[in-house]
Amino acid sequence: MKKNKFFNGRLSSVFAFCLMMGALIGFNSCTEDIDDSNFAIKTELTITDYLEQNPEFSDIKAIFDKVKLGNKEFASSISSVLSARGNYTVFVPNNEAVRAYVMSLTGSEDFNTLSAEDLQHVAYSCVIDNVNDAAYESPEFPKAGTFGLANLSDRLLTCDWDEETDEYIINGNAIVVKADIEATNGMIHQVNAVIAPSQETVADLILRGDNTRIMAALLKATHWADSMTLDRDLVYDEVERNEKEAFSGVWDNFPVQQSRYYGYTVFVETDDVFQQWGIPAPVVETVNEEVVVTNEAEIVKAVYDKATATYGSEVAGDYTNAKNALHRFVAYHVLPAKIAYNRFVHHLNEFNYDPGSDYKEPQTSNLSVNVWDYYTTMGQQRGLLKITQTADGENGIYINRVSKHDTENYAEISHATGEGLNILISPTNGENTNDAKNGFYYPINAVLLYGNTAREKLGSERMRIDVTTMLPEMLSNNIRANEYRYLPTGYFDNIFNESVDTRIFYLQCGWGNSAFNWNDYQGDEFLFAGMYDFTLKLPPVPVDQTYEVRMGVAHNQWRGMAQVYFGDNPQNLLPAGLPIDMRQGANNNPAIPLIRDVEDEAVNMENDKNLRNQGLMKAPYYFTTCGTKGQNPCREYWVNAPSWPTVRHIIATQRMEPGKTYYLRFKSALEDRNAQFFVDYFEIVPSQVYNGTDPEDIW
Repeated sequence: MKKNKFFNGRLSSVFAFCLMMGALIGFNSCTEDIDDSNFAIKTELTITDYLEQNPEFSDIKAIFDKVKLGNKEFASSISSVLSARGNYTVFVPNNEAVRAYVMSLTGSEDFNTLSAEDLQHVAYSCVIDNVNDAAYESPEFPKAGTFGLANLSDRLLTCDWDEETDEYIINGNAIVVKADIEATNGMIHQVNAVIAPSQETVADLILRGDNTRIMAALLKATHWADSMTLDRDLVYDEVERNEKEAFSGVWDNFPVQQSRYYGYTVFVETDDVFQQWGIPAPVVETVNEEVVVTNEAEIVKAVYDKATATYGSEVAGDYTNAKNALHRFVAYHVLPAKIAYNRFVHHLNEFNYDPGSDYKEPQTSNLSVNVWDYYTTMGQQRGLLKITQTADGENGIYINRVSKHDTENYAEISHATGEGLNILISPTNGENTNDAKNGFYYPINAVLLYGNTAREKLGSERMRIDVTTMLPEMLSNNIRANEYRYLPTGYFDNIFNESVDTRIFYLQCGWGNSAFNWNDYQGDEFLFAGMYDFTLKLPPVPVDQTYEVRMGVAHNQWRGMAQVYFGDNPQNLLPAGLPIDMRQGANNNPAIPLIRDVEDEAVNMENDKNLRNQGLMKAPYYFTTCGTKGQNPCREYWVNAPSWPTVRHIIATQRMEPGKTYYLRFKSALEDRNAQFFVDYFEIVPSQVYNGTDPEDIW
């Protein structure tokens, strides 16, 4: 639990003392000396009742009365919704805050001067529907990042903790002044400003940042600013869908994904970082009340000249061309997904890590090992970008941190340094808003280049990639680690050529009635059902060399059999070995000679070699069975051991080039519409790792 100003250590100690003394001499002897103004308040009222009985909230209450939830004629007002049963988290501004906000927009303090759209934006923005989960209490607020659930506008609210003032700040400017007012249908938190997230695009926010003027000039020169305008797929919205979808007669509670948002995440060197690289400082003038950078052309040319050392001088005169050095420089800063700061990596079942009691909001204060994932950047010539959160006490999040770890508990020993490596990401940008309607931007502390140094380091290690980060829609739509979901065919750009009968389901361990003993990397998985046939686009490799492509699979009796194809022509992929039978157990099965590790390392290595001869590897020691608080590594523990193995299937060994795109096709090899095809994570491993001088580690 996080320390916070509403119930700090000093007060809790006093309260405990009072409990003890109250049993002896009566509780009133203590209460006279305690200021309880910031204690959690419990009320038997609904949220609407509470607002109605407190005149200081009359303006926001009146706005809730006017605004309806939805566009249907008989839709209920927000006040009606907040008077019904449920679990709502509401950040309520008092009248002073509402009137200050209205004044800033219309020049009047009367909220009736706001447009219907602005009124809806205010009302929707401050309410989170926690559905079946308890409303957020202040100890559960993120210290840096966003809440796990979106507000009524489908926006994730940011939250930051000011260590000096011991205050939580919502949406960059709204300080929580009184928290945890408990109503019968949720939790009320009073804030000192209206919460109204920016309606601008992520490019617009960068363009008007007071310390991001150099990147703003680059976005304009390359036209990347014009390429990041998408927000919501309106065509997807037009299709009527069921609310729930059943899976193979086993589960009938999969919510059908009802929306499809686009998103972007941009990493931005601030102006001072660029200047340290030798780029001229922006010269600023005010023209017609607008701030203008008068030396933009000089700045753009200086960055282009620097970028040619990494990306070459092809198409020198056209910054908008995908092959131009400046265009490629900017492209490597952009991810095609909307990613909140605390969603770059996902904590759940890494080695020796205790996520706490809430799988949807795992704790991030006490980390055990580094956690990372890989992302594909935008641009015609895609780049690979690794993001790591360290477990060194700082818990910083870095781009392209390539580390060495010990073999005892996988603690980081050292990390590589150099151009494009180990770049620290900042969650916010001071007084500048970095949370846009279609994405986020994050300041970084060094110039981000995808040159030989970064490529060679990234290409020297085993790349273990969760399939969710290969599908940007999972992040832009806040699906990952949220709940079970059914995803209609065509939902993902990187899954295509689906057969009509392909059915896609996403599962997260620990949700609903699901078992906690799943052996999933990072606690989630995809299951494909029906007579499935689909193609998956793989991330790019960083250097030209031979790689081994592996797929992590947890076998069980509900699985099926799939033929896998691999290659760089999605319309003509070649079979990659025999079909994978995920129904096979490991009991006395020569096809899966899975043997538990013993103390003799030589014996373990020989057993692993025999397993590799069958095209298999044990699961990594790095992740553990869900629900065991980081214990029971999946390499050593599997359900009903050793009946249903958790293994890595070696799909292909082939030379792969960074300029090419590679694909995997999966086709059902059974006439069984209920058989499950399991997809969790992939590994792309250079030959120097799996066939080097030193054996590959078990992590």
